[in-house]
Amino acid sequence: MPRHQPFVNVSAVVSPAIAEEIDRLAKAAKVSRSTMLRKLLEERLTQRADERLTETYDKVEQRLRRIESRFAAFMAKNVRLTAQNLYLDWYYLREFTKLSKEELKKLNEDARAWAGQQLNQAKDEQSSDNVV
Repeated sequence: MPRHQPFVNVSAVVSPAIAEEIDRLAKAAKVSRSTMLRKLLEERLTQRADERLTETYDKVEQRLRRIESRFAAFMAKNVRLTAQNLYLDWYYLREFTKLSKEELKKLNEDARAWAGQQLNQAKDEQSSDNVV
């Protein structure tokens, strides 16, 4: 029954300096030249795979940074527009309605309480969605 070898023979031509270095490494590790060549090839192929993976991670990291930057700009714009809207609404209520200062103050407090309730409700809904 023929012996089943798990390795495939590969031939290569190398310079004498590289051949001497492979021989020196093999003698130092007390293994054959073919074992040393196999080990060196495996190390180099693993290193190339790691480099490609690192490049991919770098690209993903850059993309995430860009997304975070754009989202931060979006949130800043949203806050600015909300503040403008609040200012205009408040100006309208102050100037064009017959509400007294006390009524405006009560309206402002009610609006803040309602906004807080909405935020708490959204947080509760989000936490219940995460549990399920």
